[in-house]
Amino acid sequence: MTAETISGPDVLDVEGFAANVLHRRLWPHQLDVATSPARYRVVCAGRQVGKSVLLAVLALHTAATRRNATVLLVSAGEEAAKRLLAECAGLARDRLSGSVLDETRSTLALSNGSTIRSVPASERQIRGWPVDLLIVDEAGFVADGIWRAAEPAIIARPGSRVVLCSSPWGGPEAFFPALWQRGMDRPDEHVAGWHWPSSVSPRVDAALLEQIREREPADYFRREFLAEWGDAAGVYFSEAELMGAVADYELTDPARLSGRGRFPAAGGLDWGVAVDANALVVASVLDPAVAADLRWRVWLPWMEVHYRTSWSWWIERVVDVAEQFRMRVIASERNGVGAYPTEDLAEQLRRRRTGTHVAAVWTDVRRKQAGFAKIKTLLQSDRLVLPRHPELLKQLRALEFEQLAAGGVRIAVPERAGHDDLALAAMQAVSCVETRRLRDAEEAGAFGPRPDPDTVRTGAGVVVPRRPVPIDSTGWLTYPAGEEAGDGW
Repeated sequence: MTAETISGPDVLDVEGFAANVLHRRLWPHQLDVATSPARYRVVCAGRQVGKSVLLAVLALHTAATRRNATVLLVSAGEEAAKRLLAECAGLARDRLSGSVLDETRSTLALSNGSTIRSVPASERQIRGWPVDLLIVDEAGFVADGIWRAAEPAIIARPGSRVVLCSSPWGGPEAFFPALWQRGMDRPDEHVAGWHWPSSVSPRVDAALLEQIREREPADYFRREFLAEWGDAAGVYFSEAELMGAVADYELTDPARLSGRGRFPAAGGLDWGVAVDANALVVASVLDPAVAADLRWRVWLPWMEVHYRTSWSWWIERVVDVAEQFRMRVIASERNGVGAYPTEDLAEQLRRRRTGTHVAAVWTDVRRKQAGFAKIKTLLQSDRLVLPRHPELLKQLRALEFEQLAAGGVRIAVPERAGHDDLALAAMQAVSCVETRRLRDAEEAGAFGPRPDPDTVRTGAGVVVPRRPVPIDSTGWLTYPAGEEAGDGW
């Protein structure tokens, strides 16, 4: 069936379209949102409730049943934007012939002239299109400024609609929790809200959910499964600290760096097995010459995480990324499962003559305390810039601290309370940045201005380039404290 041939009452309404065209029968809680007359529909959702399927169905229904319609998908980060469009493209490819996915423009075009555009949370990419349906995924992680840029897109189209979905994130003054609370307290034809704990899914294993509730910290269970805003007691990084460091800059795809010269960077690795993930985070230092205040800042140009991959594949991937970034050092965990792959990684890097050295680190209580304390200090001094990456932000927010009897501090995501792979990889990478040398250079006035008009701001107001570039020096790179340099360092 093509978008041009869709007709009849059995497919024109969203329930019939989902069942008869897409062959995806909506669950009652999904159907309640899909058929709501409210112009703004706001959903706070827990895990595994069918959020992505609902958003894809709504996007395709609007695009397929209206000629020349425009659907705009706004997601908190590039990877989230790609995943949501891929969900739409997968359903369209199977059930709607004549649909074309233009991956370079992140656009799905249908044969009736309608388009579905997917963009990360960026004012520059959002402005300019009047839209019939605006969908904001993980809206709690989207800055208020992005929302103010996106919302006016619906005012020029009669019958336009807005759907906001997110896990619980953000203070009561932010646009997502404020609209959600308004829709829950006083639902009407303008705004309606829904609360989807994991238990709303007909596929949920109620007995297993109860076991998770009994063994996990209450705050974690409330946030991830009950979809309730938790308190901040015991968390190591506050939400304000994290969101104050977030900017909508573009990640630096290592595949695009070939032949472009030096890109001084350090890497951090966390090794996984079974359900855990292999994670790599790259850290670099923004060129202070392009900063409005000529101050150095650490930023994360790239990160990736892969589940259920072999170590041989992952080691090859890390070597490729190290070569493309021309990394000077990678901090890799050597305790636990990381012992052998760390050795193999060092050997593969030597064979490829990348010039990248491996710092084999022992990730114990003291190392986590020092590494995360460094990140916290950088956050509090506006010296760290983070991408709008929901999974990284969630993991950092989930870190809790506990004072030990011996005087130290244990910092960790509670056992089986979610993943910490990206958070640990980020800690490893940032630990390779020698801030003392950068501070000395800054105080000596070594950085001269070079204006860059295309900039974005962090939540705290720090101006950084949309396409960041690193400082042209490797003098700020170091082995993590307490670790010895390998051969050739």
